[in-house]
Amino acid sequence: MHQPAIIHFTDKDLDGESCAILSRIAYAGQEVLVRGVSPYTVSQEIETFIEQELAPGMSVVITDVSVNEKVAALIQKQVARGHSFVLIDHHPTALPLSAKYDWANVVVEEAGKKPSATSLYYDYLIQKGALAPTDVLSHYVELVRAFDTWDWETSGNDQAHQLNLLFYLAERETFADQVIGRLRGEGDDTDQFVFTEWESILIYAEERKIAAYEQKKLRQMKRLPVDIDLDKPKQYTVGVVFLEQYHSTTGSFLCKSDETIDFVAMLDPGKGRISLRTNRDDVDLSVIAAHYGGGGHPKAAGCSFTGLTLKTFVYPALRVH
Repeated sequence: MHQPAIIHFTDKDLDGESCAILSRIAYAGQEVLVRGVSPYTVSQEIETFIEQELAPGMSVVITDVSVNEKVAALIQKQVARGHSFVLIDHHPTALPLSAKYDWANVVVEEAGKKPSATSLYYDYLIQKGALAPTDVLSHYVELVRAFDTWDWETSGNDQAHQLNLLFYLAERETFADQVIGRLRGEGDDTDQFVFTEWESILIYAEERKIAAYEQKKLRQMKRLPVDIDLDKPKQYTVGVVFLEQYHSTTGSFLCKSDETIDFVAMLDPGKGRISLRTNRDDVDLSVIAAHYGGGGHPKAAGCSFTGLTLKTFVYPALRVH
């Protein structure tokens, strides 16, 4: 049976999918099999892949997620045997991998800017000679970077936010196919990534829907005192709300709407996940999320429902309700 030449494990958000899009463009002459994973399943999925599917000649790419030390050691054994692995990530929690393994490339800041996995992978592919930079590619990569790092808010780059809206409005494969066509310059000679007229209409309608949703969640949000013992015990004022969608934008809106909270915890029972957001410079959510078995960035992180997080966030929110 013919095996795919490149297996690309990547996160399922816009940044992760855009890494996969770059792979499909750079390696257009090869078979690329994209596997969407989450930060919480990637280690198990890659371990299973190595044990059951890894074959000679395969190249493995891992983007926008990292693996635990057990799987990292397993990857290192495969690299020593001649297999090709590369990991590209921008989350601070992945830095120890980069310090220990040559195949792990983790950067959380470069030239005074926060990179995304897409921008790091774009640079990697160019340096490797697998991809030639173009104006439209560079523009698209910057849109993804601006949204994923939230630079779009300070720069006023609304198109970055709108691109993320479009990503969740479309089927994943449809979005990727449409974007790849434009990034290859098919049917257009523009040097910018632009939305079609129909996409602009969809985005406008979604923005109105989100605005109403955010106001509803602001009214529902409860403010709770939460004691968290990191280096030393500290009490945080946390805005807690049950939220099934629009985590990134709604989280930012809630933080800006109530300056009395240190961060917001958005509870999604359907996924068993808690998304954390803050706009405070003195609150590091990557550390707080790691305390609860999760991870992420200083201002945007997450963790799963566990006995501890249920006790800390969920049960108090239910009692208040």
